[in-house]
Amino acid sequence: MTTEKIKSVIWVILMDKKKQKITAGRVPETVTAGELRDAVCRKLRITPDGNEAFAIWICSPLLQIQLKPTHYPTALCDMWYDLLSQFAATTESQAKTDLPVIMMMRNVFYPLEQERCLIMSDPQARYYLTAEAMFNVLTGRYPIEDELAFKLAALQLKMEGKRETSYPSGTIQSVAHEILPWDVMRRNKKQPLHIEKRVREYMKSLNLSTPGTLDHLYLSHCWTQTCYRCGFFNGQTEMVGKKKDIPVRVGITPHNIIIWNKITNKLVQLIPTKDISNTKYVSKTMAELDNSQVTTKLIEGNDTNPKKKKNTVSFDVFIIQFTTLASLKKPKTSKAIPIFSKQACMMQAMFNRLRDESYLHRDKGVATSSQLPISVQQAEGTRPADLMFNPSAATFADLTLKKGTKEIPVVTKHVSSRDHIRGFELQPNGTLKTSRRGKVVKSKILPRDQKRFEV
Repeated sequence: MTTEKIKSVIWVILMDKKKQKITAGRVPETVTAGELRDAVCRKLRITPDGNEAFAIWICSPLLQIQLKPTHYPTALCDMWYDLLSQFAATTESQAKTDLPVIMMMRNVFYPLEQERCLIMSDPQARYYLTAEAMFNVLTGRYPIEDELAFKLAALQLKMEGKRETSYPSGTIQSVAHEILPWDVMRRNKKQPLHIEKRVREYMKSLNLSTPGTLDHLYLSHCWTQTCYRCGFFNGQTEMVGKKKDIPVRVGITPHNIIIWNKITNKLVQLIPTKDISNTKYVSKTMAELDNSQVTTKLIEGNDTNPKKKKNTVSFDVFIIQFTTLASLKKPKTSKAIPIFSKQACMMQAMFNRLRDESYLHRDKGVATSSQLPISVQQAEGTRPADLMFNPSAATFADLTLKKGTKEIPVVTKHVSSRDHIRGFELQPNGTLKTSRRGKVVKSKILPRDQKRFEV
């Protein structure tokens, strides 16, 4: 009696919008994420050293999860409805129609210093890392300044083999939505000619660059942004002057926790890890946080008993405790920001791992000219126009402008000037500060880039 060998097919979607067919010699539910990643990397001819730069993800419009090498992707896809009910604030009808796919994307725990070395020796790994960075830029997951967006748009056209002569005057506007993020398009919707002018200027300055260095240059610009290599999570928090919680996107890196307004895609808060004293994942009620004036969609979704009052319903909170410095004359104060989210436990787990592996992430996250391809360095040394492509000039973190005796940080267009998170003040012992009537004292927390420091 002969037994036929089991052959199963698993499709893995890549960041260049292509999919890879992997044939397994056993039941697909028994194939681990590590085995699947290694098989995809072998077919793509990525070196064994480059395997660690990638991970298997399960993604859908409602939830994205990076898997450990020991997880079983297809088995988790079968449990997707249960995962959505546990980690996503969604309705039952949305959860039933949501379909997950298996993808291979960047490993959020992969050190940036190792990535810089990897892309010099592995062009295939560099190609897929660049494709993912481009996707995150164009979809607005990496909010960037307008000028950098124009530079990256010119680089994208060059990588696609386009020349300046390929676009007669006035035609770049017709493809602007394909090469620029949606928030940059919205900010410049009344200036289409300005967009075309800037993109053309940057395309001209790229004439000396060889095609093999363009993807390296694209990545080098992305490295300068604090949002690069973020692990993204969805949540909501209370804003000053708002009656409802505002949906936010939380990004966690080895060096920062970043909070964006999900509606406007503007930076609301950037908290350096060195200023964070503690983070907590807790389950609280509305009454415990004295938050009864705010209606929260997440809490309404968790309320299985309609007769039960909202302020007695418990919900997950990721609390970030950190120190702030209003001026050199005033002492440091401790404050806390609550992020209400079903993904609070995931935020806490990722922050803990990055903190435990901090010795692997000692880079500053800013690329220098010595890390650029040699041909690009030579081009920058020959023409002043190419100096615009120095990635170290593209970072917008902690930019300051001196006016008299004061040093004022520059507020860029992707930083919100209106959204202020309403957090809590903490006592020296770490407990919430309360008033004489026993109510929790709330405090307006300004974005780091908008504070004024006396020199």
